[in-house]
Amino acid sequence: MTSAVINTVSARVINTQEVLLIFPTEIPGVFQSFTGLVGETLPGANGTVIFVPQNRPAPPPTTAPTTPPTPTAAPTTPPTPTASPTTPPTPTSSNNNGGTSPAPVANNDFFQTNLGQATFFNVLENDTVKGGSGTSITVNQFSSTANGTLVFNGGGIFTYTPDPKFFGVDSFSYTVTNGTAPAQVFIEVLAGNQPIIIEGIGKGTETSDYITGSSGNDVINGLAGNDTIFGLAGNDELRGDEDNDTLYGNEGNDTLTGGEGNDELNGGKDNDVLDASAGDDTGFGQLGNDTVIGGLGNDSLYGGQGADSVRGGEGNDLIFGDKGSDVLWGDGGNDTIYGGGEEDLIFGNDGADNLYGNQGNDTIFGGIGNDVVFGGEGDDQLSGETGDDFLFGGIGVDTLTGGSGNDTFVMTSESGGANLGDAQIVNDFEPGDRIGLAGGLQFSDLFISQSSENAGNTIIRNGSAGSYIAVLIGVDSNTITADSFTPISGTIIPIPVPTPTTPTPTTPPTPTTPTPTTPPTPTTPPTPTTPTPTTPPTPTTPTPTTPTPTTPPTPTTPALQPPIAQNDAVKRPPDGSVTFNVLKNDTDPQGSQLTLVSVGTIANGSASITAGGNITFTPNPGFTGPSTFPYTIQNSYGLTSTAQVFITVNISPTLLVNNGIIVLQNDQKNITPVNLFAVDPDNPPNEIFYRITQEPNLGNLQIVGSTPQRINTGGSFTQQNIDTGSIQFSARNVSGGDQFLFLLTDNIGTTAQNSFSITIVDDIITGTDGDDLIIGTGFSENIRGFAGNDTLIGAGNRDIIEGGTGNDSLEGGEGNDVLQGEEGNDTLLGQVGNDSLFGGQGNDSLDGGAGRNTLLGEDGNDTLIAGDDSNLLSGGNNDDILISGIGNDTLLGGSGNDSLTGNAGDDSLYGEDGDDLIFAGVGRDLVLGGPGNDSIDAGESNDTVFGGTGNDSIIGGDGDDFANGGDGADTIFGGIGDDSVFGAAGNDSIIGDLGDDSIFAGDGLDTVFGGIGNDLVFGDEGNDTLFGGEDDDTLAGGGGADSLIGNLGNNSYYYLAPTEGVDVITEFNVNGDDRFLFNSLGFPGFTTAEGTVVPLQGIIVSNLGSGGDNISNKQVIIFQDTFDNVQAVNAALKNQNGSGDTAAFFVYRNNLSYAGFSGAYVMGYDPNLSDDSLPAFDLGILPSLDPQTNNISTLIGPSDFVII
Repeated sequence: MTSAVINTVSARVINTQEVLLIFPTEIPGVFQSFTGLVGETLPGANGTVIFVPQNRPAPPPTTAPTTPPTPTAAPTTPPTPTASPTTPPTPTSSNNNGGTSPAPVANNDFFQTNLGQATFFNVLENDTVKGGSGTSITVNQFSSTANGTLVFNGGGIFTYTPDPKFFGVDSFSYTVTNGTAPAQVFIEVLAGNQPIIIEGIGKGTETSDYITGSSGNDVINGLAGNDTIFGLAGNDELRGDEDNDTLYGNEGNDTLTGGEGNDELNGGKDNDVLDASAGDDTGFGQLGNDTVIGGLGNDSLYGGQGADSVRGGEGNDLIFGDKGSDVLWGDGGNDTIYGGGEEDLIFGNDGADNLYGNQGNDTIFGGIGNDVVFGGEGDDQLSGETGDDFLFGGIGVDTLTGGSGNDTFVMTSESGGANLGDAQIVNDFEPGDRIGLAGGLQFSDLFISQSSENAGNTIIRNGSAGSYIAVLIGVDSNTITADSFTPISGTIIPIPVPTPTTPTPTTPPTPTTPTPTTPPTPTTPPTPTTPTPTTPPTPTTPTPTTPTPTTPPTPTTPALQPPIAQNDAVKRPPDGSVTFNVLKNDTDPQGSQLTLVSVGTIANGSASITAGGNITFTPNPGFTGPSTFPYTIQNSYGLTSTAQVFITVNISPTLLVNNGIIVLQNDQKNITPVNLFAVDPDNPPNEIFYRITQEPNLGNLQIVGSTPQRINTGGSFTQQNIDTGSIQFSARNVSGGDQFLFLLTDNIGTTAQNSFSITIVDDIITGTDGDDLIIGTGFSENIRGFAGNDTLIGAGNRDIIEGGTGNDSLEGGEGNDVLQGEEGNDTLLGQVGNDSLFGGQGNDSLDGGAGRNTLLGEDGNDTLIAGDDSNLLSGGNNDDILISGIGNDTLLGGSGNDSLTGNAGDDSLYGEDGDDLIFAGVGRDLVLGGPGNDSIDAGESNDTVFGGTGNDSIIGGDGDDFANGGDGADTIFGGIGDDSVFGAAGNDSIIGDLGDDSIFAGDGLDTVFGGIGNDLVFGDEGNDTLFGGEDDDTLAGGGGADSLIGNLGNNSYYYLAPTEGVDVITEFNVNGDDRFLFNSLGFPGFTTAEGTVVPLQGIIVSNLGSGGDNISNKQVIIFQDTFDNVQAVNAALKNQNGSGDTAAFFVYRNNLSYAGFSGAYVMGYDPNLSDDSLPAFDLGILPSLDPQTNNISTLIGPSDFVII
């Protein structure tokens, strides 16, 4: 190729470090060479100049900035030019009419450099001249930068050198000659891999930083990115902020706040405060008396040395008090807490917790939920509190209090001691509780007696002369039977969990200034000399010597050695069996073949042996705990060895992050933990597998390396592959939405199938930090607004639109769009297509428009409007307004006091947390109020409503509705239709209204009105008040002293069992022909065959005693006499003429038992007339029967008693 002078400014520039090669784009085969640097102004032909521009800066990063690519090496040999160059055409003037040249326009610029590195750039590259061409643009004036040195090189070229310690965004403004408004130039200085040193108060960048404080008291905020912050000495305040951060307090009384993301907090020396905040965090208090708070998420918290205070917060947390007398709280969630050494105070709080005191005299409170509490060594105080708890004191003189619920107090042969004072104390052994016998202790071993010192206590000993095991406070020993005990199989003493090793923080990196090296001067290679060959020596022939043979020693036969059996650790799925080979890690010193000969005793399951050393373990139905059993192997010489099999229940991996990616056509993008992230408590990342069930269609999923390996359907990759950045998607030359489907597995447990979203776009359009107006082109685009109040409009196709900070307006246009408002009070309009709208932070307004849309309000008081198709609306946090259209929509209020409107369609409305207002509207709707005091109007049609916890107000409306108030004092109005209403726990008020309703009040002091219609009303547990209302109703008081008012109609009063309680039936036979109904299972002996009804025979007894009226074969016995109580009636029935071992109902006048009803008639039941050692039961007080009547048969008779 020849070199020629080129009169053009349109060229490609290659820098060979020695010379610049300039290739004109319009003249192939010709180049011009100059000595100089990129960014200089060089002379051209005929007095013109050639501008050698700096490489165009990269666009602003979408997430964390990446390391700029390595520049392409300059070609060593330039291409061969064509025969003769073509002179480019002479440009024509743009102002042919002699008018004024159009004013040039200066446009904003954005450039990047790294910490401490100078950069060159040309600000005129993107400046334009409106309506004209051929007009030159020059810089007129420019300002200075605040955090660096700015040098103007001429021709629009500037050199910017940042201050040595500055990182962030610097800027200056400039104008062009005869131009319009000035433009801004923004220069972002990236910290890169250099550590940031902050002395005093400071913050990092939005990328991943290494930050080191000073020896003083520092306040450091990492901002976004996966930051590592070292506090060094002093009382520091370190904030990780967003993403997954690692904080080290080191010396001093430090305060560490993790912020959002999965953070690691290390307190270091002295008394620190660690607040992990949201995310699945790890906190190490380390030295000193620390306060460690987990916050929201499944956290792992370690107190370390010292008297620490550790709180798990919401989520399933793992907490170690470690050394020192600690105070530990589980808070909400199913937590696991280990007290560690010394005297700890442990609170499980809400959830099914596992609490371990370990060493020391510990005090443990289980809280709400079914807890497992182990005291460990020491004299412990264990309290289960609410729920069905499992309490085991362990070694020491322990005090056990179960609290409410059916609790199990565990004892072993090691419990207690030789003296009564060594026994375990059980404070509240109540009906429903059990004493668990473990460690080989059996009921037949026990000697149970009443205390001689305190007659109210029961003493349990291991044999009549054995150790004192337990004292049951306030319990009659006659009530303790074999049914009071339950066997506990297996080993209940937990395997001690080792104290975690306190992590040693890495030494914070020290920033260094790189020293440039001078390239070496090449030396002339030396001229090789021809070597002179030497004559090789003449070889000599060696004379062999004959060795003198020695007599070999007589070998001794070594003793045979037994085989070596090694313990095996096996995981099994929670609900199934597992097959494994125990011989794989076993050996024999002689090398002979090994055989599995037997397995030992197995608790909670069974094992079968198959060929080749395989064992199949099958747990008992419902058993989900660990198991262990021995097995024995034998070698070919008959010698045996035994080892143990430890079987634990596998924990399946959990998918925490599934965010998807956006990639340009013909481009590649790595999938990082920010996009896809899973954890597994019992497997490392290289054993967490993503198994592909459907590969992407618009590109290749691959493992990068020297040769990329494509991942097809059936292939897999690991979380470790993602963590190391080796999973990549390579897009083809087509835009659109794509995905791959996968199963998450650890090869034992597998989650449900998930999809990973991939969006391929034609272009990425970025705005500025000002108020931008960006309108798409109709292609598939990723439009990013950044800061400012932006208006971003997608013209068509599938767009991904991101508002950034500021109050933005986003419009998707046609196509299946994704709109992300992010920070600020944003307005999002999906328009036509199946759109996904994400409000982000702020009070946002989301309208899906036409199509099947997904609207997520996220943080802030948001308004979500669905459109006319079937949509998903989720309010997220704060107080939201959700309005569905005419389709079958799903509305989720989220946390906060939300308003949900279903309108037309069969909708599903979930209020979730907060005091919600829900209008279901027209259609067969499903409504779940969730926690909080909710107000629910089901509207028309046959609806299903669950109030959830809280004091809810429910209106069924028209239709045959199902309503369940849930826990709390609820008010339920059934409305028109045949409704099914359940009050559940709490003191409820229920009105059935119009229709044949079925009402079950549930536990609590309930008030129920059946309303109009033939209603079925059950009071259930508690002292309830039941009103039948109009028509023929059935009232069942259930457990408790109930008040039953039939009102109008022929009513029935229903009893399930004689022990339910004594009811007051105020209007029996007053407003209709009433009767009593008795369940044949609770009142046996009155029917000859199942499903048949035999009329009962009755008698009015006027003469008492064995010579009085004969009651044989009578099932309804009505006394005209007065008795003091029901047991007096029981005695009279035994002595009455004709008494037998049959059951009967009776009616009598009671004088003393019931205040306010002295002398009133009472209806009751005797299960055996001739045996007054069995109690008789009063069932109902009948104040409507006139006690002064002389003819009781006109008021009540055998026909009023019906067995069903």
